[in-house]
Amino acid sequence: MISKIDIFKFGLFCGYEWNKSIGKEESFRRLNIIYGRNYSGKTTLSRIMKCLEQNKLHKDYNNGNFNLMLADNSTIRHNTLESFPGRMRVYNTDFIRENLSWLHKEDGSIVPFTILGAKNIELETRISEINSLLGNAEDKNGLLHEYNDVKKLIEEYRKLLELKNKSIDDKLRNKANDNIKIDKSLFIGTATKKNYTITDIIYEINLIKADINKHILPTQKVTELTNSLNEIDLPDIIPLREVKPSFIEAVSDTAELLSRKIKPTKVITDLIEDSLLQEWVRQGIGIHNGIKETCGFCGSPIPLDLWDKLAVHFSQESEALRTEIIEKISRLKSVQDNLSSFITLDKNLFYQSLQGNFEQLTNEWTDLVNLYKIRIGVLVDHLKKREENIFQNLTLPELNDYSDRIYEQILKFNALVKEHNIKTKTLVKDQMLTRELLRYSNIAQFIKDIDYDSLKDEVQDLDNKCKELDNAKLPLQNKIDALIEEKRKLESEMKDESKGAELINQYLSHFFGHNELKLVAEGEAPKMHFSIKRDNFPANNLSEGECSLISFCYFIAKIEDELKDESISKNMIIYIDDPISSLDYNHIFFMFSLIENVIAKPQKYGQLFISTHNLDFLKYLKQLTYPKYKPQPNSKDKADHNFFMIERQNKTFSIIRKSPAYMKDYVTEFNYLFHQIYNCSILPENDIAMEQQFNFGNNLRKFLEAYTFYKYPSNKIAFSQRLEKFFEGDRISMTLVFRMTNEYSHLENQFDRSMIPIEVSEISKIAKAVIEKIKQTDLHQYNSLMESIN
Repeated sequence: MISKIDIFKFGLFCGYEWNKSIGKEESFRRLNIIYGRNYSGKTTLSRIMKCLEQNKLHKDYNNGNFNLMLADNSTIRHNTLESFPGRMRVYNTDFIRENLSWLHKEDGSIVPFTILGAKNIELETRISEINSLLGNAEDKNGLLHEYNDVKKLIEEYRKLLELKNKSIDDKLRNKANDNIKIDKSLFIGTATKKNYTITDIIYEINLIKADINKHILPTQKVTELTNSLNEIDLPDIIPLREVKPSFIEAVSDTAELLSRKIKPTKVITDLIEDSLLQEWVRQGIGIHNGIKETCGFCGSPIPLDLWDKLAVHFSQESEALRTEIIEKISRLKSVQDNLSSFITLDKNLFYQSLQGNFEQLTNEWTDLVNLYKIRIGVLVDHLKKREENIFQNLTLPELNDYSDRIYEQILKFNALVKEHNIKTKTLVKDQMLTRELLRYSNIAQFIKDIDYDSLKDEVQDLDNKCKELDNAKLPLQNKIDALIEEKRKLESEMKDESKGAELINQYLSHFFGHNELKLVAEGEAPKMHFSIKRDNFPANNLSEGECSLISFCYFIAKIEDELKDESISKNMIIYIDDPISSLDYNHIFFMFSLIENVIAKPQKYGQLFISTHNLDFLKYLKQLTYPKYKPQPNSKDKADHNFFMIERQNKTFSIIRKSPAYMKDYVTEFNYLFHQIYNCSILPENDIAMEQQFNFGNNLRKFLEAYTFYKYPSNKIAFSQRLEKFFEGDRISMTLVFRMTNEYSHLENQFDRSMIPIEVSEISKIAKAVIEKIKQTDLHQYNSLMESIN
């Protein structure tokens, strides 16, 4: 077993010494997992191991210089490689280049290898039986002939189906191109949609076919909508004043005037009993008093005391009432006149599509105004009667009030005005919707005329027949494929080299589910080679991931016989360098599964090295079956596995070092940081180490940055704002934490901080505050983190 390595000069390694970098007490173990980023030096290390396998220096490193210390304290140097006593097997890019050449050879050939196998007469007998079952289409016997008949029938139905679909498509294409596309009332091109095609009409048929009749518009509606497409922008209309007539007030005022009681100072009975005479006399006073001394009607002299008698009859109170009545009549007539002229709108101010609504509202308005004016007329008539007989009280009949309905009608007019004004802003969009309605109507009538549903039913019937035949063909095809595959396997088993390809295929199928990719042995020994086929055709365009899968399966199959022989495998050193290039997550797991089940779990190795750059793969590697521990004399080790890291220090210098704790013990650095903070929260102050003191601020900041970002994943808030949210008003804890994460993890403006360690009591207090806050606000997360650190 290899225990240590010094690399004085080899690729990226220069002057590297194990004891200085890792320590005298540390060494490689039976199982070694190495992590390193791309271009860090993992492949370089694998090439040093390749030198041991080939017992010579790598062709690209003729001046390499290194020492390998073995478990028995012997040393193998770069110039004594032939004395290496073990059996080394290395999987890396050099192995792929030497054995699998599809990446750089035009013929895509792969070097074959031999595993255990021999000819078998029983295999030949079974192959003959398979040939008989398969038969021949030309000879009209066997499964191939039966399959061929079904295939021909399917082709005939598919031709009929194709013709039927073409007939429907031609009808739809002609409708789209020769009708809809050129009719501006149905379609107008836009910057985003310039043409109307068969794809569009099929889409819209599917939209409307569930209820065709609903979309077919009456002729009158089609004409109306078509005419509306000619509308242009019209000016905005000023809304009407929204006022409500005061009919109740008018009734109240009128009733009061009619019922007000007026008595003359001294009653002239003849006048009271004859209202016409009373009015005649009242008017005569104005014509004669102070003007004439004789009656203008009969010429008789007017007695001087007559004016005094009439004055006490027609009192000031009655004349004041008469004046109020006259004024009220005048105001009521003004209301009638104003209401008649209130609507100043004109039909032609509105868009044509709204003019019908305007006419309907106008007619309703006229009816309401007439009803209202009739009620006002009743008030006027009663007031006139009271005026004529000022001393006689009158009572109004019960009258309907149309004020609310008139007000609602004004609101309807204004709603129509608003719709008009909005339409000015949405005219283009409205016309697009109008064209859509007209187009849907046109298409609905079209598919009804051509009986579209029946045509599609015919297509569906043909398609169903094709599917039925396909279903009948599938069992035949599966049976034929199974026999052909069995025949291929049997033929492969008859050749030693073929068994190697077959084993690779088993790995591909069992571990990775790749049944379509196969290695096929071609030719005869000694000129036999493997070729890669996909579904029985040469696979000329393999992805990098597929190359990785086949390469590693090839490697495992190639050492299969050695792994089976315990006398060989127990002394074998296997070095696997980054086997998961370009693999997706599932394939990474299957790659791990292959290593676990073929190598790690059965312990079929003397020493195992696995290097990787992929953290997901590293996570799985931690789940490998570790080798059973065999304690060495005077050793303090408790495990026979170890973790290392390769780091590139600069352009020309890489080192191997012990893997940090968070890479070895934790799934992620996040778990490691939580563990450090948790330790500081529970340890007595005297037990918090100096390293923990100096690293606490930085560890705390990194942990809280990750934790609070995933808790509040917004790029609009800063780290300090996330802390405020996290501590929810606990300003004291938030301030202490912010100071710790800010001042003790950034030293550019306060260098003196680096001279003095953080107060241990402050570390303990802050750590407890953070841990307790996580426990209070996110118990599930807290429990999971606690579980991750045991």
